[in-house]
Amino acid sequence: MCVGPFLDVALWALPTPHGLPVRALYLLAGVLGIALATGLYVGVGWGPGPRDGLMTGLAHLGLPLAVGRTLVEVSVLAGGWMLGGTVGPGTVLFMATIGPLVGYALPRLTLTPAEPRASR
Repeated sequence: MCVGPFLDVALWALPTPHGLPVRALYLLAGVLGIALATGLYVGVGWGPGPRDGLMTGLAHLGLPLAVGRTLVEVSVLAGGWMLGGTVGPGTVLFMATIGPLVGYALPRLTLTPAEPRASR
């Protein structure tokens, strides 16, 4: 719902990266940002998206969260590649790191429901 407008603002506000070191920093910041955002929106109960729903479903079946997310990303990368998409170093980095990063962030950012107050 808000992703598009926020991306539009970010594209307007952030300078275009030039040079490999700056582009690498943008990539790392993006991967970390996605992991934190996933931990925040899934952790507060806003409902997971398709990939996150599969990840949390696999975790509910007993698979570690990081492993479930990594398997989801491996299957997405493989499917995209088989359909003719390109796979670059950034894609591989994202696939390999987002699972462990979300596995670290989500439990730390999950809010537990408040106990209901007794009415007087």
